[in-house]
Amino acid sequence: MNDRLTKKERQERILERLGSDVTVRISTLAEQFNVTTETIRRDIDELTDRGLVDRTYGGAASKSLSSEPAMEQRRLTHVEERERIGSCAAGLIEPGDVVMIDAGSTTLHFARALASLDMDLTILTNCLAVAHVLGSIRRIRVMLCPGEFREAESGLYGEETATFLDRFTANKAVIGAGGVLDDEITDADSQAAWVKRKMIERSEKSILLLDHSKFGTRLFSTVCTASQLDHIVLDRTPPPQMASICRNAGLQVHIAS
Repeated sequence: MNDRLTKKERQERILERLGSDVTVRISTLAEQFNVTTETIRRDIDELTDRGLVDRTYGGAASKSLSSEPAMEQRRLTHVEERERIGSCAAGLIEPGDVVMIDAGSTTLHFARALASLDMDLTILTNCLAVAHVLGSIRRIRVMLCPGEFREAESGLYGEETATFLDRFTANKAVIGAGGVLDDEITDADSQAAWVKRKMIERSEKSILLLDHSKFGTRLFSTVCTASQLDHIVLDRTPPPQMASICRNAGLQVHIAS
């Protein structure tokens, strides 16, 4: 293993490892990365403080399948990658589009990129942060979904949210997800997955925004399969198996450079 990995790269590798293994040992990681156990222990302590892993005796464990860090915590990770994804995805939006945007850290980056474009748009969103970013733009009309507000996600969820979305048809749905494994797109939160599914159902085209830390991860609730999507925007080239699934599903892959 290359012993010149930066701290950020080491921590990303640890998270990727926990995407496929439930637990990892400090001693194993230290040997794999050719660093001291103290270095790995500090990495795990930082990841634990950020709410990304659970500390265990002698190692770390992946977070629960049905929970994940709050959006504010997620917003602080993979910032550069998510900014690139958001900018790339904004290039798929056309003047006059009606766009549904779900609540999430990567979709918030997308909203910021969209705000910089000079075009007439109608936005339907269940995310207060997205509505705040786009609501001040003169040429963009923002419609905020009703529902039960959850501060951790800056989002609105529930039956009222889905019923509201059923009243409209959009050109494009832009969603995020917690993980992708095989051809299954998943999320830790079943109510969030419900809103994402409804947005896909009510839109002519659907766009998934996904950073590489989600590759090879399956969480609690299924959002959809790859064949139900039209575009996927990534920050790096997907692994061979995932690339093959995208091809077989007819999914257009966009790498944000």
